[in-house]
Amino acid sequence: MKYTLRYPSCIGCPHNLYFGDTISKKQFGVMMHCGEHFCIGEKRARRIKRRDLKSKVPVWCPKRKAPCKLRVYALKSERDEQMHRFLSSDPNDPVCILECRYALAANSEIEQTPQEFWMQCQSEPWTEVLHVEIPLYSVVEIDDGLMPAFFYRTTDGLRLAPYFNAEKAQANQMEETV
Repeated sequence: MKYTLRYPSCIGCPHNLYFGDTISKKQFGVMMHCGEHFCIGEKRARRIKRRDLKSKVPVWCPKRKAPCKLRVYALKSERDEQMHRFLSSDPNDPVCILECRYALAANSEIEQTPQEFWMQCQSEPWTEVLHVEIPLYSVVEIDDGLMPAFFYRTTDGLRLAPYFNAEKAQANQMEETV
């Protein structure tokens, strides 16, 4: 099954406010009229145009991170690596990932959004796009603040890992090898 990355939108965002009162009034520092959408993520609300609701998140979104965060989650011990290889039906399948076996190994920044990175990986090898060493069976997270994307490193390259839970993996610590 081939997965594609979705572009995030303002629909479903907790900062998206639909003003439905028939009487216009001033709230969050702006005059609100019936039927308009506003972003209340900052002190002063900003009006979201209708075309922005149907397409991508506006450039000025307060949740957007520039540059994006790049996090690498690796298997936290040699024992977890062996368990991953031998107990998984297919270790190259991103569905077989268990977050309890992973821990944060590296943290840096990247200039590309997850969508730009994935599009570039379709035409170039990922080693030329990412200049970070990624161990086999690791998970790469690119977080633009709107919707993080997860990529799973296999023997064939990178695959999308849509079901990875980064919060569980961040709670784990890397174990020292003796």
